[in-house]
Amino acid sequence: MSEQSSMTKVSASLTGLIEKDWRLAMFGSSIRVNQIYHNGDDEESSPSYVPTQEAFDVNKYDYIAVFIGANYCPHCREFAPFVIKSAPALETKKKCKVIYVSGDRDKENYEASCKKNEGIDVMPFDIEKTKVFRDLFKLTTIPALMILRNRNFEKHEPEVITNARNLLESDPELDKVQWQEVKGDIHSLKLPLKDMLIISGKYGKWWELGHHINPEHPEKMYMNEHAVRIRAGILNTISWFALFNVYKWNDASFVYAIWPVVFLEMLSSMFVGLTPIAPIGTVGTVMAYYLAPTPHWKPAEPKRFAWMIGLILVSMCFIVYMARHELGEHARPWLATTIILCNLATWFESSAGFCFGCFVYNNYLTKIFDMEECGECKL
Repeated sequence: MSEQSSMTKVSASLTGLIEKDWRLAMFGSSIRVNQIYHNGDDEESSPSYVPTQEAFDVNKYDYIAVFIGANYCPHCREFAPFVIKSAPALETKKKCKVIYVSGDRDKENYEASCKKNEGIDVMPFDIEKTKVFRDLFKLTTIPALMILRNRNFEKHEPEVITNARNLLESDPELDKVQWQEVKGDIHSLKLPLKDMLIISGKYGKWWELGHHINPEHPEKMYMNEHAVRIRAGILNTISWFALFNVYKWNDASFVYAIWPVVFLEMLSSMFVGLTPIAPIGTVGTVMAYYLAPTPHWKPAEPKRFAWMIGLILVSMCFIVYMARHELGEHARPWLATTIILCNLATWFESSAGFCFGCFVYNNYLTKIFDMEECGECKL
């Protein structure tokens, strides 16, 4: 059967079906079955098609995963094997139909894309419809893996859960994706204390910097701002005692007792977040859970840079203190200056919610290294 006659049959089979369906508007009337390309004689066979509404049968699939790529794109070629490998588990375990949408500009490259993505059904070649995908999802780069809810067909466009492009390679079954709807604002999502202290399950791994709580960006990590500010308040109190020790007590035992705790705090929080290794961060998390039960989640990555600065300052304090005899009268001003910097940084964060390291990260590092600015940090 020719490709034209096959598509004619499919179009005819759609008679009487719902006309107002965003799936038909986006994918067209049919989906190309992309399983077998050659017959027993190793000759190319004509592709077959199924009606779009049958391909995305609501009785079988709750979601649609749209893999958008192109034959000319090297990153798409690298990403395709991960999609192909994950497709069976996504379709059976997550009830998520995987489909490939080619961004190629001619039929020859489209056919090459189909062959490279054998095992995943494909949207028929249509340059105009591909542009609709790009504009609708506001895509600036490919590949992309858009997860859509397979429902509310009468609407003009689908409900997008997330772009899982950066998540699939490390999470083949996309367990971190928030498949079920989250009620209310995710930035105030409440979690049990156990999940606040030890990240696990769909929220990530215990050694990660923050929680994966945003279904729109499952690859991003978040921290509870209330816990961060309580932690900063505790560190600010410690810095006051350290300043008194420089000018009044001059007690070496105080330094040997406090410095390891603060150093461990900065080092562990920089790599694995507020919990469970960072002692002050853990205390701050518990206090925040009871004193401010509704969290305020903010992106975690800028905090890593901020706490790296804190680690440097804490290390400088200890080095200067250990070299105080060699430095003589210069030791005390150096110590005091470093401690005052720590004091100001923690005071601004605990009292005003202003993180100096995050400010530098968002206003300078993102521009210097062409990184995405943290818009959610301003919420």
